[in-house]
Amino acid sequence: MQEESIPTESVESETVPEQAPTGPLPGVRRTTAVLTACAVLALPVGYLLLHHSTVNAGTPAPGSVPPAQSIAMLEAQVRAQPTAANRINLSLAYINGGEAARAVPVLNAVLAENSNNAIAWNNLCVAHTLQQDYATGIDDCHHALAAQPGFQLAQNNLKWASDERDATIKTITAQEQTDTSKRDAAFYLDEGMNFLHVGNYDEAVHAWRRALDMDPRNAAAANDIGIAIMFQKHPAAAIPWFQKAIALDPSLQLAKNNLAWARQQEAKAAK
Repeated sequence: MQEESIPTESVESETVPEQAPTGPLPGVRRTTAVLTACAVLALPVGYLLLHHSTVNAGTPAPGSVPPAQSIAMLEAQVRAQPTAANRINLSLAYINGGEAARAVPVLNAVLAENSNNAIAWNNLCVAHTLQQDYATGIDDCHHALAAQPGFQLAQNNLKWASDERDATIKTITAQEQTDTSKRDAAFYLDEGMNFLHVGNYDEAVHAWRRALDMDPRNAAAANDIGIAIMFQKHPAAAIPWFQKAIALDPSLQLAKNNLAWARQQEAKAAK
């Protein structure tokens, strides 16, 4: 999957002590990067936390050097010392660099080792919300607050993600008032994306099926149906949709990426 760049403003960060591991997180959380051809909207930046212990004396903190250089330095630090603190700081650099999708698996790995890491949950909330996956972002913030009650940054991000979800629901409500005679394939593609953003995957699939009914050659609709099915954790059922999208448009790289993703998840499930 290829994520669109997201314009960002400066991100607030604080130095906080690293939390002690408390046990594994069962299962693997899904990566919810934006996997469709739709453009990502510019959103207000959430609040992130930086672990102070990762930045050695004389080493510039993320944001004080060009993003690509900062990311390269932090990636090298993670390879040398894959501590939770270093990985959290790398996730922050990815987000600040407009690559929120890359932050998600890094943070998931941290949480797999320590499910009570409120900082990782908070930053994961930001990453998911920037990708317009509001339902998951809200869930992440609730996890952060469960791990650390009264966590103000997580409270702020919970409100942000909830506001974005509510605004999207209002958009869906307005779309539902559109006369059926004015609904074309593009309308249903957009409506399906809004349903996806709020976690209503069945309605998203329904909208994209309508788009295919109107335009049987619409590769984007087939690809998007596959995505919604993947989010429902059914990779085997998603694979034929990505294959269909590729058959309709062999140049659609997103569908090829998604097909590889689905096959990877299917292989993991079979283990």
